[in-house]
Amino acid sequence: MIEQLVLNSLVLGAMIALMAIGFTLIFGILRIVNFWHGEAYMFGAAIVYFLAVSLGTHYFAALVVAIVGVGLMGWVSDRLIFRRFHGNLIGALVVGIALSLGFQNSMWFALGPRPVGISSVITGTVTIFGASVSAERLLVVAVSMVIISALAWFIRSSKLGKAMRAVQQDSEAALTQGINVKRICGLTFGIATALAALAGGLVAPLFHVAPPMGTQPLLLTFIVVILGGLGSIMGALIASLLIGFQQCFMSAYVGPEWALTASFALAMLILIFRPTGLMGYE
Repeated sequence: MIEQLVLNSLVLGAMIALMAIGFTLIFGILRIVNFWHGEAYMFGAAIVYFLAVSLGTHYFAALVVAIVGVGLMGWVSDRLIFRRFHGNLIGALVVGIALSLGFQNSMWFALGPRPVGISSVITGTVTIFGASVSAERLLVVAVSMVIISALAWFIRSSKLGKAMRAVQQDSEAALTQGINVKRICGLTFGIATALAALAGGLVAPLFHVAPPMGTQPLLLTFIVVILGGLGSIMGALIASLLIGFQQCFMSAYVGPEWALTASFALAMLILIFRPTGLMGYE
C-alpha cells in the first residue's frame, strides 16, 4: 500500500512540477500571475484529444502539436495582451481571469457538456518494490524528469537561459547590457504555457478531458509556488513533490475531499514560520 502511494505521489508531483515551474518562470521574469495557466493545461489535453481521437493522429505527434500550439498561444498572449501589464500584478490578474473564463466557455462548445477520454497509449504494468504502476504513469514521470532536467540545463548554460536569468534579477540592468527584454518575456511565456500543455497532454489518457479540468491543478500550482518561494524553480520542484505526496496520502487515509484543504493549511503553516517559502524569493 505504501509503495503504491509513493509511486502515485511521484506521478502527481511530476505533473504539478511541469505546471509550477512554468508558472514560477512567468512570475520570476514578468512579475505577473498568469491566471489562465490552468487553461494551458486544459488546452494541451484537449488538442491531444481532438487530434488523436477525431483525426486519428498518433498520440506522440498530437502531443508535440499541443506543446507547440499552446506555447505559441502563450507567446501571442504576452505580445498582444500581457506585455503592457509586466510588473502589474492586479492588472495581469484581472486580464488572466477574463482569459480563463473565456477559454473555458469556448471549450464547452468544442468539447460538449460531458467529459471525454483518450484510449490508453501504452499498455501494461511495471512492478517496482512490490507495487504495480501502469506504464502510462511511468511515462509521465520519465518525460517530466527529462524535460525538467533539459530546462534546468537550458536556463543555466544556454545564452538565452542566461539572458532569462539576467532579466529575472534586474530587467533594467539587462536592458542596458543589450538584452531584448521584451523578446525574453515572450519566450518565457511561451515556454511556461508549453510546459503546462505538456502536463495536460501527458495525463489526458489517465483522466477525463473537460473544460474545467485545469482548475484544481492551477490551485495546486498556486500552493506549490507559494511554498517553494515565488520565482524559485528549485523551490517549485521540491514543493511539487511535497504536495504530490501530501495529496495522495491524505486522499488514501483521510479522504479526497480533505486533501486540497490540507494543502492550503500546509501552505499557511509554512508561510507563518517562513514567509518567503522554502527557498525564498528570487
